[in-house]
Amino acid sequence: MDDVLLLGYAGVALAASGHGDVDAAIDTVLALPDGAPGRAHLAAALIAAIVRDGKVEPTRMRSLNGLVAAADADPPQSPTWPALRAGVTAMCITFAAAYGEVHDPRTALIEVEKLAAEAGPGSPAAMLLDSARHGLGFLTALREGDESSIQQLPERVARLREQAATSMPQALPTADVLVALSDLAVANRTGADLLEPMRRLRVATDALAADDPLRAMGKDTLNSIGPLIGLAPEDLDDPRGTDGFDEVYGLAIRLNHEAMKLLDGGEETDPAKIEQAIGKMREAVASLGPDDPQRPFHLSGLALTILRRSEVTNSIAGLPEARDLLLEARESAGGAHHAQWAWINQIYSAVEQRLTGTGTAHQDAVMDALRGHIYQVMVQIDLAGATVAAREASREAADAARWALQAGDPAGAIAALDMGRGLALFAATEVGTIGRRLREAGHPELAGRWDAAVASGEPDRLPTALRREALAALTHNGETALLDPPELGEIQNALQALDADALVYLVPGPDDMPAIPGYAVVAPASGPPSYLHLTGLRTADHDVERYLAASARRDLDVIDDEPAPDAAFTGSLDRLCDWAWRAAIGPLVEKYLPRLGTPADRPPRMVLVPMGNLGLIPWQAARRGDGRYAVELVAISYTASARMLCHAAGQNAVPPAPTGLIVGDPGTGGRTRSLPAARAEAYAIRRSFYPGARYVGRRADGSPSATGPGSTAEVTAWLSDTGPGAGAMLHLACHGFMATEGVPTAYVLLADGDRLTAESLGPLMARTPQRQIGLVVLAACHTGQAINGYDEAYSLGTAFLAAGVRSVLSTQWSVPDSDTSVLMYMFHHFRMDRRRPVWAALRDAQLWMLDPHRQVPDRMPAELRHQLRTADPAAVVSWAGFLHWGR
Repeated sequence: MDDVLLLGYAGVALAASGHGDVDAAIDTVLALPDGAPGRAHLAAALIAAIVRDGKVEPTRMRSLNGLVAAADADPPQSPTWPALRAGVTAMCITFAAAYGEVHDPRTALIEVEKLAAEAGPGSPAAMLLDSARHGLGFLTALREGDESSIQQLPERVARLREQAATSMPQALPTADVLVALSDLAVANRTGADLLEPMRRLRVATDALAADDPLRAMGKDTLNSIGPLIGLAPEDLDDPRGTDGFDEVYGLAIRLNHEAMKLLDGGEETDPAKIEQAIGKMREAVASLGPDDPQRPFHLSGLALTILRRSEVTNSIAGLPEARDLLLEARESAGGAHHAQWAWINQIYSAVEQRLTGTGTAHQDAVMDALRGHIYQVMVQIDLAGATVAAREASREAADAARWALQAGDPAGAIAALDMGRGLALFAATEVGTIGRRLREAGHPELAGRWDAAVASGEPDRLPTALRREALAALTHNGETALLDPPELGEIQNALQALDADALVYLVPGPDDMPAIPGYAVVAPASGPPSYLHLTGLRTADHDVERYLAASARRDLDVIDDEPAPDAAFTGSLDRLCDWAWRAAIGPLVEKYLPRLGTPADRPPRMVLVPMGNLGLIPWQAARRGDGRYAVELVAISYTASARMLCHAAGQNAVPPAPTGLIVGDPGTGGRTRSLPAARAEAYAIRRSFYPGARYVGRRADGSPSATGPGSTAEVTAWLSDTGPGAGAMLHLACHGFMATEGVPTAYVLLADGDRLTAESLGPLMARTPQRQIGLVVLAACHTGQAINGYDEAYSLGTAFLAAGVRSVLSTQWSVPDSDTSVLMYMFHHFRMDRRRPVWAALRDAQLWMLDPHRQVPDRMPAELRHQLRTADPAAVVSWAGFLHWGR
C-alpha cells in the first residue's frame, strides 16, 4: 500500500474519530476502488461519525448514499449498524424526494416505514427516521391534498425539535427552519396572518451556513412571499439566483413563480407583462415530460394566464387553446381523487363561461370542481383538515347555484348548493357506509379492512392512505355516485317520510354586489322545484349586522356560560325578527306555501338550509307586521343539507319510552358556576316523564346524584350501550362551549371539567352501529352553532345526527339558565304526555311560552312554577334559541 493511500486512510480514521476533515474523508472513501481493503468499514465509521456529531447536513446527502453502498459491501457486525443504516438511508430518500428526484413521495414513505421496522423500536437512529417520516409525510400531504396531515405538521415538527435539543443539538438550526416553514405552510393554507412565521423563518434561515440548501429554500420562500407583507427586498435576495432555485424546486416551478410575479397575483392589467407570463408558462409546460405528476398543475396555470389575457383585452382569442389545455389537464389528473381536480375544473368552468355563456359544459365543470372538494374532504382524518379542504366549496356552490337559476334550472341549483353544504358532516356520516359500499362494488378485502378500522373508534386507524384506497375503488371509471347529492326524487321521498312540505335553501345575496339578490330555492314534497328572488336577503343589512355584532359581544361577555341581561342583544334580536319576516319568511309563507296544499291536521312545515351567516338567524322568530311570529303560522325544522335530510329519513323511527339518561348540572371542579335552574329542569323531567331513566349529576337541591357524577365516561358508556334497559333518550342540562383557539371544537362540560366533544361522537358510536337513540336534547349553550365558518353545519347537535341519533334539539346562542328551563319541561310534556312528534313537541312548547293564557300542567314542580312567574316566557330569547334537527 503506497504512502498516499496510507495518508488517505489515516485522514479517514481521524475524521471518523471526530478530529479530521469529514468532507475530505468522504471524498477519499468514495474514490477508493470497490473491494479496496477496509473500504466498507471506513465508510461505516464515517457514517457513524457524521450521525454522532450531528453533521447530517443537506450538502452531504448525496455522498451518504455512496457511503451506505460502500458499507453494504462488507457490513459491520456491530449491533447498532442496522439501525444506523436505516436512519441514514431514510434521510437520503427524503432528500431525494424534496429535490424532485422521487416522483411519488408516498412510495418513499412506505420504504422509510420498512426501514424503521428493520431498525426496531428505540433505535439510535430514531430521530433520523422521525425526520424522514415528517418530511415525506408533508410532501405526500401536499401532493395529495391531505389537509389533516398539513394541519398537524407544526406540532409534529415542534416535537422533533425537542428531540433534537436533547439528542442532536447541532441540528437545532435546521429544526428551527423546518418549524418556521411548517408554521408558514399551515398559515398560508388556512388564510392566517403570514407575518409572524415569515419573521421567524427569516431569523432561522440566517442562522444556517451560506452553502446549506435549506437556507436557499428558506430564502426562496422569503423572496416569494416577503414583498407581500412588507419585508425589505435587500434582506431577502438569494445570491445563488435562479440556479439555486432550479436546484431546489426545478425549472418548471421557477418559471411558474416568475410568471406569477409578472401577473401580480392575478391583478396585472398590462398586456405586455401578461404575454411575458404566458411565455414563461409555456416554457414551464415544455420542460415537463408527458407523465410528470406536476403536468396538470402547469397546464392549468398556463390556461389561467391565457384567461387573464382574455379578461384584460376583452377578447376570446386564445380561449380555445386554454380549453384544450384544461381538457388535457383533466385527462392527466384522472378524476376527483387528484388534489388539483377542483382547481382545474374551476378554471375550465370560467373559460367555458366566457366562451359560451351558461352552457352545459360550464355547469358540468362546476359540478366536477365541487366533486373534487368533496373527495378531498372525505380523505381527511380529522375536522381541522376537513375544514380547510372545504374552505372554498360553499362559495363556489352558491355561485354555481346562481348561474343555474339564471338559466332557469332550480333543480341544478339545488344540486350545486348541496354539493357545497356540510361537507365535513357528510364525510363523518359516510364513514359508516363505506364498508357496505365496497362490498357491493366487489371489494370484500378492502371492506374488511375499512370496517375493522371503523370499529376501532380511533381516527388514526382510518389514515388518508386507506381513505384514498377506498374512495378510489368507489369512484373508478368516472363513477361519482358517492360524491353526488341526492336527486330531486330522493329529496321528495325523504320529505314525505318526514311529513314535511318543502326543503328550502336560503341563499344570501353577495354583500359586495348589491344588484344580485338572494334566493329561496325550494324542493317541494311533490311537484317541480322552484325559487323566489329575495332582494332583502343579505347579511350586510344593518339589522343583521347589528344583531351579529351584539350576539358576538354577548358571547364574549358571558361569564361561566351564563349570559347576563343584555339590552343591546335583546334589542337587536327584536329588530332582527322584523327583518327576517321581510327578507325571507314572509314571501315564503304568503306567496309560496299556499300553493302546496298543506294537510288539514298540521300547519305548513318547512325544513330550512340557511347558507352562510344566515345559519345564525332564528327564523322561527321572524315576526309579521301584526306581531305574530313565524312559529305561530308554520313549523320550521333545520337540516345541514339534503344529504342529511335523506340520511334522517332513511333511518327507522325509535318510539319514545320512559327510560334513558338525564344529566343535570354536573360539578365541573370549579371551572364554571352552577346552573340551579338546569338542575331543577333535569330533575323534574326525570321525575315527571322518564321514571326509568338514570339520573346523573346534581339533584335539584345541589346534592350529588347517588347514581353518578355526570362524567364523560358515563355519557359515552350510555351512548354505546346496546342493552335493553339503556333507553333511547339523552337530556344534557349543563354548560356548552365553542372553542375557536387552536383546533375549533364544540363540547359540553361534564363532571370534573371533562369534555364531550363533537368530533368524538362519530368514532365512539361507530363501534356499536346497532345502537338506536331516538332523541338527544342539548339544553346547553352553543350546541347548534357551527364550529367553523366554511362548513356551516358541523356543530355538536349535527355531530349527534351524523353518528346516528334520530332527532336532536340544540341551541342557537347562549341560552339563559332560568328562562329556558320551563320550555324544556314543556317540550318533554308534549313529547311524552301528548305523544307528539319531536318537531311538533318543540313547536307546541314554544307556542305555550307565547300564550298569555297558558295552562300549567299539574305535574310541573314548584321550582319551575316559580321560574315561570319570575321570567318572561314570551320573550324571544326565552323560547326561540332551540332548533329541531332530524326526524
